[in-house]
Amino acid sequence: MSDKPKNSPKNELTAQYILRWFSPRWFIFVMGTGALANIYQLIAGKPEGFLHSLAVFFLTLAIAVFFTAMVFLIVRFIVGMDCILKEWRHASLIQFYSAISIAAAICATGLFNVPISFIAKNFAHNLAVIFWWISFMVGIFFIFFTPFKVTSGNHARPRRALGFWFLAPVGLFVLVFTGNFWALHMTSQAHVKNILFLNTLILGVAIPLTTIIYTIVLFRALFYNFPRRDVAPSFMIGVAPVGVCIVAINTILPVLGKSGVSIIAPDTLAPFIKVISLLLWGFGLWWLIYALITIALYMLKQRVPVTLGYWAFIFPPAAYTIATLILAKSLSLPLLRNFAVVLTIVFTLWWVVNFALTIRGMINKTIFDVSPTFKGDIPYL
Repeated sequence: MSDKPKNSPKNELTAQYILRWFSPRWFIFVMGTGALANIYQLIAGKPEGFLHSLAVFFLTLAIAVFFTAMVFLIVRFIVGMDCILKEWRHASLIQFYSAISIAAAICATGLFNVPISFIAKNFAHNLAVIFWWISFMVGIFFIFFTPFKVTSGNHARPRRALGFWFLAPVGLFVLVFTGNFWALHMTSQAHVKNILFLNTLILGVAIPLTTIIYTIVLFRALFYNFPRRDVAPSFMIGVAPVGVCIVAINTILPVLGKSGVSIIAPDTLAPFIKVISLLLWGFGLWWLIYALITIALYMLKQRVPVTLGYWAFIFPPAAYTIATLILAKSLSLPLLRNFAVVLTIVFTLWWVVNFALTIRGMINKTIFDVSPTFKGDIPYL
């Protein structure tokens, strides 16, 4: 029996339908909001002032939405497991589950780096560690489970290779730099060494996987027709791997120094990291411009319907902005910092627009519907 007739108006979405198809894409909201919190704190540079207050507000909102979304998702596993299994058989929809890991890691990073006056320091640290473990368990599970389901599910086709496919390796990069920030708070050198070893292994998986997916997604873009307009925001996700990779490899340097590992000195590795980061940043700028042009064409010619995919407009450029701020400090380039500030202003305004559109979509229930691109692949029971 169907929860909702296939061609019924969206305002007739039932509570049962909404819960059974509650999307993990809600965690992309947490990703973007938490990333902005980290940006504000980086620019503020101190635990006071307007920007710091903005950082605290956005981080608090991200954490609240994370736990709310987790409750709904857990309930969905009880009442809508058949719908989840359908998504796990879909080569694109399964990718969104990695957003849970990324969102948890972003919240952990914020708790490590954004002082919150109304939360005890020890509680904030312990909560960040809990978020890290959630990110680790979910991220590691889906980095194996997702490619297994895609390769064995007889559903993957080149046209389905969209920006969503970057989410799993992006989750690994975010897990790495969250672990790096945690390591800097550790008092045991043995624990720091363990984090360094683990993060090195994770980078060994994330870097080649990301390279492969870039190749696949660009191949799809060059040799197949543009995807439908409702998945246009996925073009922006290609910016995310560059940003999070730069953050991960730069934040591992102080961990290497603190660990006491003598394989290579941080001062010896630092110039190489700077060069690689700058090269990656250039590629990220190219993709950012390419994505903005592509999305603008969609908006002008077809209009992009409002879905949860709109939040893909926020996290990828926010991650790139964090990377830009880190590079600006590392290379002593005020121009890069000014560019990061401009990006922050632009995508903060975009966040406000997205938030208003999401609230409107919640009121008229359109935001809870399954995107048109995926409906034909998921028959309703």
